[in-house]
Amino acid sequence: QHFFWFYSHPAVYIMIVPAFGVVSEVIAAFSRKKIFGYKFIALSSVAIAILGFLVWGHHMFVSGQSTLAGTIFSAITFLIAIPTAIKIFNWLATMYKGRIFLDTPMLYALAFLWVFTIGGVTGMYLSVMSTDVHLHDTYFVVAHFHYVMMGGAITAFFAGLHYWWPKLSGRMYDEKMGRISTIVVFLGL
Repeated sequence: QHFFWFYSHPAVYIMIVPAFGVVSEVIAAFSRKKIFGYKFIALSSVAIAILGFLVWGHHMFVSGQSTLAGTIFSAITFLIAIPTAIKIFNWLATMYKGRIFLDTPMLYALAFLWVFTIGGVTGMYLSVMSTDVHLHDTYFVVAHFHYVMMGGAITAFFAGLHYWWPKLSGRMYDEKMGRISTIVVFLGL
């Protein structure tokens, strides 16, 4: 299990870190402001990438690993919430007093913020060994994963697709259908 999770947990961050970059670009563009705290956003990505390699053991709280190892993995998992929160608050600060345009890419970015934040908060429950013992192998874990990966990665992907599609193809998508699709995806999630 250690070998599996040592590889598989960082693989989750391989998928979500590019989504962070897309969301940073879209929020800045549709708020008509420079990204707030750019250095902190960039350094938080580095921190997430590093800490992502050190948290694999939180998947094994019920596997018989030592209490000391579980405590260390729990603490590191809590630490990863700090750079993630820095990103979320910097994205919100970027939108503050901005001239926000609620076009399809921005709607998807806002959906990302909501869904990914829910996924992150549910991750905090799973970081606590005493809670995780009861939640392990339940749909709570499945929901957490899908809020972060499907909700986070997919909504960011759609935000980027709608943002860059006119630049890639030279054609504009139907904005009304884009907004409807955002609502359907958000409600579906």
